[in-house]
Amino acid sequence: MFGGIAALGSDCIVYTTSDGHIIRFDAETGAVAGQQSLYPVAPRRLHVAACAFDDRRDLLVADARHGLIRLVDPAGCQRERIGGLATPGVEREDASGVLHEPCDLLWTAENRLWVVCGGYELEHAVQCFDRDGNYLFSAHHPDGEWNGACGIARVGDSIWIAETERGAIRSCDLKGESIRQVLIDPDLARPFRLAGDGHESVFAIFAPFDGFDDGPDEPFTGIARLGEDGSFRGWDVYPGEQAGQVASAFDIAVLDDGRFAVADLPLGVPPDVRIQLFEADGRLAQVLLEDAEHLNRLQAKWFESLLDSEADQAQLLYDQARAHHYHGGGSEDHLGEARRLYQAALERDPDHLLSHLGLAALLEADLGDPAAAEREYEQAIGVGGEEAEMRARIAECRHRGGDVDGAIRILQAAVEGSDLPEDYYNRVETLGTWFLERAGQGSDAVI
Repeated sequence: MFGGIAALGSDCIVYTTSDGHIIRFDAETGAVAGQQSLYPVAPRRLHVAACAFDDRRDLLVADARHGLIRLVDPAGCQRERIGGLATPGVEREDASGVLHEPCDLLWTAENRLWVVCGGYELEHAVQCFDRDGNYLFSAHHPDGEWNGACGIARVGDSIWIAETERGAIRSCDLKGESIRQVLIDPDLARPFRLAGDGHESVFAIFAPFDGFDDGPDEPFTGIARLGEDGSFRGWDVYPGEQAGQVASAFDIAVLDDGRFAVADLPLGVPPDVRIQLFEADGRLAQVLLEDAEHLNRLQAKWFESLLDSEADQAQLLYDQARAHHYHGGGSEDHLGEARRLYQAALERDPDHLLSHLGLAALLEADLGDPAAAEREYEQAIGVGGEEAEMRARIAECRHRGGDVDGAIRILQAAVEGSDLPEDYYNRVETLGTWFLERAGQGSDAVI
């Protein structure tokens, strides 16, 4: 999972990294225009696979690790979660409302969220939800099961789904009823990501046939355009590592003015993601992001501007605290300033959830004060933090403070309650490790 990109209007491209950092680029200047993070509201370890905007300009993020779609507002606060466990202890459950490896998203004008899951032999691989996150229906597959669905786009009054492992694009109507299948020429490799171009065509990213004996020796992996009938209309972007080409492309986003951005991996693996912006006709407009080193430089400029701002509101104080906390290199001065700014934000707004969570994380992991961190997590529950997740973090604080019995009691209650912490399976594993530790078998044991 390499993260995802999404377009907002004609002037903003958002890149959500695989570990949950949300970075906004100005599509005209190429500068970083803002940054948030899913942590500390969400667990620290995430596998982001895609993102998309809804009609309210909130960002929807597919977290494949936890089987969730997270709705995040512009301030970085998680407002809603869609999906989750249906039956505790069952890691792979093919059921309505359960998202197994969500990997692409589509928000439509009917205020519907379509989610594609990339697992195998899934009846519910393509699901539709309403604005409030309620499950509506699953798209029908003529064979009963989907295998490796990876991309989705709207084309007129139909929904296209790239069933990557079968080398096909399937379409359904807006109620999920199957319409037809288009088999892609094997010489084009496998359709991976789809995006409507705003007119009558569809952009398609093609993926190679790695490990497939029936694939071509040198499959094409560029960006093609397909007609409404699925016919091949030509290549917009050719493969390669140079600017204006793509290498291992993994996501595409189309702006309102027809320009499109492509995220690829010219160096092979994250964090060296490249994001390029193309004109509507496929000509390179600019390289927004070259690699991880370039991103660090762009972020440093934004942080410098952020820290120079006069802050008198809780959100801006919180953003400044995060800059010191996570991008200050871990020095004593930066951590101390982060603490001061988190506390200043809470003086302005005692109900500012993000500041409670940021301060708690700082106290627990960086300043070595788990008792104070526990108090902040308790405060977070009172201002809207999800109780099961906060209790699990409180248990971690107790364990850091040496109270193994208290940690076990609190975490056991969290994983056995009606509302479960997000990182359920890892929490259960941690609980087992603590039981073994208490029994004298060592804290490194894992069940």
